[in-house]
Amino acid sequence: MRIIYTTGVFDLLHPGHINILKQAKKLGDYLIVGLVTDELAKKYKGTYPILSYKQRLAVLKAIKYVDKVIKQSKLVTETQLAALKVDLYVKGTDWKNRTDIPELNWLKKNKKVKFIPYKKELSTTKIKNKIVKEWKLK
Repeated sequence: MRIIYTTGVFDLLHPGHINILKQAKKLGDYLIVGLVTDELAKKYKGTYPILSYKQRLAVLKAIKYVDKVIKQSKLVTETQLAALKVDLYVKGTDWKNRTDIPELNWLKKNKKVKFIPYKKELSTTKIKNKIVKEWKLK
């Protein structure tokens, strides 16, 4: 069985999220999603998610491409991937040029990561900003 792993905040779920999950599932037999905790999201995105961890968990569990969801309280590590017996780590192409995460560099070097095209126009951050802008105008 080929195990695929991806991680994310998955706040304000949109078609870009579904695309990543669908494409990731096509790469293997079993898709595990590491759902980023509220605290980790705040640490690396600068803000807390709109939806709570529990709410985001419920949404992810309802998606047909997802076989299992686990709590992701720190950035992915080689040890974590080995423990889960992950064959391939999947991220959006917005992570492709990041060099500040040693584990991601290791995965790239060892060809254990696949980048799925990321649709910038569908980012949760842009959706949040649009909501804020629209409500401030009224």
